[in-house]
Formats: sequence, structure tokens, C-alpha cells
Amino acid sequence: MDLKSVRKQFPALQQQINSQPLVYLDNAATSQKPEAVIRAVEQFYRQQNANVHRGAHQLSEQATRLFEAARTEVKAFINAAAEQEIIWTRGTTEGINLIAQSYARPLLQPGDEILLTELEHHANIVPWQIVAEQTGAVIKVVPIHDNGDLNLPRFAELLNERTRIFSLTHISNALGTITPVAGLIRQAKSIGATVIVDGAQAVSHLEIDVQRLGCDFYLFSGHKLFGPTGIGVLYGRQALLEAMPPWQSGGEMIRKVSFSGTEYNDLPFKFEAGTPNISGALGLAEAIRFLNRLDRKALAHHERALMSKAVELCSAIPGFTRIGNPTACASILSFQLISHHQQDVGLMLDQQGIAVRTGHHCAMPLMERLGLPGTVRASFAFYNSIEDVERFAKALSLIAQGGSFSTADTAPTQSVFDSSPFGREVNDRDILAKLTPLKNWNDRYREIMLLGKRLPSFTATMKSDTPRINGCESDAWVMVEKDADGALWFAADSDARIIRGLIALVLAALNGRQAQEILDFDIDGYFEQLQLSRHLSPSRGNGLKAIIEVVKHHAHDALNESPV
Repeated sequence: MDLKSVRKQFPALQQQINSQPLVYLDNAATSQKPEAVIRAVEQFYRQQNANVHRGAHQLSEQATRLFEAARTEVKAFINAAAEQEIIWTRGTTEGINLIAQSYARPLLQPGDEILLTELEHHANIVPWQIVAEQTGAVIKVVPIHDNGDLNLPRFAELLNERTRIFSLTHISNALGTITPVAGLIRQAKSIGATVIVDGAQAVSHLEIDVQRLGCDFYLFSGHKLFGPTGIGVLYGRQALLEAMPPWQSGGEMIRKVSFSGTEYNDLPFKFEAGTPNISGALGLAEAIRFLNRLDRKALAHHERALMSKAVELCSAIPGFTRIGNPTACASILSFQLISHHQQDVGLMLDQQGIAVRTGHHCAMPLMERLGLPGTVRASFAFYNSIEDVERFAKALSLIAQGGSFSTADTAPTQSVFDSSPFGREVNDRDILAKLTPLKNWNDRYREIMLLGKRLPSFTATMKSDTPRINGCESDAWVMVEKDADGALWFAADSDARIIRGLIALVLAALNGRQAQEILDFDIDGYFEQLQLSRHLSPSRGNGLKAIIEVVKHHAHDALNESPV
């Protein structure tokens, strides 16, 4: 494989992040897109844009032809038996919900069992919990071994005549475990269970043949296959799809509508209500064609080499702990640094232009099984290079060498509300004067870390559920006091160093102010001046955003209090 030539076809890989060449290792979350896919989507909107099916003009006919050709491309890619077995969805999540509501809900009776595994993404857990509540079915879970492999003897024990549904991941998004799906499918089918496979992670790494696998349903998302977001595929055996009622209703999924009743359309349109994501389907088809032009076996060999090198280099880093070591593993490396919170590691790697994912990876039951709040995840694609891996390992080593701080390192104080520099002695002007001259990201974050280090720590007793903040990827707590003049004084803590530092900035700006002053304070402008606006984004797990909301809530409460 000519890696340099391949990489040139991905525009996003050519950019710099924080003045460093981008090393993109977040491929399990979403893949980058080749120029051919970008052009296909752009060309549709420039030259082919029209709604599909039943159009009486040439543009619509052209769009329809391309749209249905995309379906044929997907059929061939996973070796489905017919185009009617390929249903367009928004992604894997929607597809699983469709199966749960359209296939499983009419089928399941009280006491029937749905079998899942501890490896599952939330998208393959929550829809089954909902349908279990609706039907009285019971969910059983196949456990894993400590290395991340499925416990196959327990699977055999859990499989029984009451098992109606077996839904499992092909590749774990959190640990990289490649499950032995072919054998598991055969076992489940032997007792009459219907088998659903979440292939969201698998399609970019493995060659998929649904007929050889023998599964009843297989699902994946386009954006993890180098295609656009908002497009996905539900493969289902035609006989099952024919028997299933529609899930959503509206245009396209009908043959005839009258007030006396409606006649539904044939497959696959019965499950495709409304205007579909036409450009997404065309982009996905182009992504498949792009992938088919490459040697899939060579790509897999390269990904194994990347993973092997990453494990080799990272294992030599003090404090590095790999989470899971499955017998069969995709190029997904989940780990922790003993001395650092995963959120800190992710942010510090980002300062070096290295993109990884941190947190529970939408696999909270798995994290609970492992006894972890989350991990750092580096996930590799065929366009990554050995140089990418070496830069990642070198940056991680530098982070590990930077050490940690303990409660003993934080500012000693009689009261967390009283201490310098976050009480009465430092304000937002002081913070701005200190940080705004620092143009280098590393210098700015180093100063923020130092501010967090001086933030008084909460005691174990104070870290109760009452002041705990919901919506934080890290654990965080906020407490408030009102002084004799009516001013509010906040104290806060977090187990992530970067969040502690950002807390320090918030407290310096808001502590000692009246409630109305706090509500009127332009926190967005303040963080804009500090060049830290990214931390105010409404993303999942944004601890700073959640903390600010709690501070404002306390200010509202103070305004509404009745005078004594």
C-alpha cells in the first residue's frame, strides 16, 4: 500500500491542530472522508439535486438512478441476497431501534429473553431495555473475561429455549474485542433465536459477508466507513422484513392512502418514510468504491502493525495500563495513565495535535464491569502511519513524566470558601492579565494546571452526591455560601486537573459577587478573552459548562429567596 498516496486523498489529515500536524486517532468515533466522497456529496447538490422516486423530470430520474445504484453497491459490499434487504437509516442506532420496535415488540411475550453482552454500546442496550419494559421480556447479559473476551461457556449456559433475541457487537468500540460472531450465530440459531449484529466498528476493518455469517440483521453507519454522517444501513433477511410492520409512516412508505385505510409499499421502501438522505447514500456508495479499490488484506495487515507498534511503545511508559487485551482485537487501544485523569490526558494530547477519545465511550455498563470511570481510547485506521503512532507514544510519555499532584499538594486552608487565590484576593482582571499574554497553548494550559493545583481540595465527606455535578465526564462538586452582605462564595473541586484549573478561572470571576452580578456576568466573553471558548461548547460531559449552570442556578435561588 502506498500510504503517502492514500493519506493525500484525505483533506482533513493535511491540517495542523494547535500548530502541530494532525494525528487523528479517533477513528472509532468517526472516520475521515476521502476527497472522492466529499466530491460525490458536493456534486449531488451542485448538479443532481432532486427528490427521488416518482419524479417526472430528468433531474429526479438521475437522482433516483444514483440513489438506487448506491443501494446495489451496499448489497454487493456485504453480500446481501437482494436490494430489498438493504434499508437506509440515519445510522446503526436508528436501525437497532427499528428492529426493536418493528420486529421484536410484536414478537416478545412476558418471560421471553433478550440476550446481550457486556461489550455493548448503549445503542445496543437501551432500545432493548425499552422493548423489554413494553413487553415484559427479560434481558440477560453474557459476561466477559478480564481480558475483554466474551465468556463463551456462560453464553452457552444463558442460551435457552426462552431466548428470542440475541443482539451483539461484532467489534467492541471500547476495547476492540472482535467477537466470534459466526460461531455465536450458529449456536443462537440452533435454538431458534433471532440474531442481530451491530457492525458499526467492524465494516471498516473486516470484510463482511452477511450470508456466510447467517445473521438475521446486520447494521452499520456510513460515517465510520469513511462516508458521510447521517446515513446508515440495516440489512435484514427479506422474509423477516416482509413480515414486519412499518416503524415510521409518511411519504414513500405507502402504496395507497385513503381515510378508510392505507396500503404499505414494498421493500425496501416500507421502512423509508419521508425524503431520504440522498447525498448521504451517494457518499456512502462512493466510500465503498474507494475502499474496494484498495487491497483490504493489505489494509488489515497495516492496521495490525499500527496496533502492535502502539502497544509496544506505550507499554514502556510508566503508569500506562492497557484496558483489555482480547484474543482477537481490532486496532483500538483503550488505556489509562495511573497518574492522570483520562480527560486531562485527552486535552494534553490535543495540545500536541493528537486526537483521541476519552470517557466511557457510550459503554457505561462495560466500564462498571471493569471498575473504571472511563478510559483514553486511541483507534487507528489504515491511513494512519507508524510516525503517527510514534508521535502519540512520545507525547503520552511526556505527559506521564509530568507526574501528578495529590491532595497534599493543594492549598492548605481552614475553609474552601476562604482560600487564596480564589477568594477575595484574585478577580477576573487578574486572571486576564496573567493568561492573555500567553500566546502558546502549552504555556496557557500549564498556567491553568497550576491554578488548579492551588485550588483547595474537598474532603471525602464533602464529595457526596448532593453537591456532585451531573453532566461532567469527570467527577465535580460545587458548594455555595452567602456572606453577611449577601455576596455568594463558591467552592468547587474535580478529579480532573484541567477541570480544576477551569474551575479556578470561574471562581476568580464570580466569587464575592451579588446574585444579579453573577447572572449578568459575560462568562462567554470572559472565556473568549482567555481563548478558552472551546470549553463552553454544549458537548456531552462538558464539566465546565455544567459547573457554570449550577453556579447560575444558585444565583437564581439567591435572588428568589424571601428576605429574613
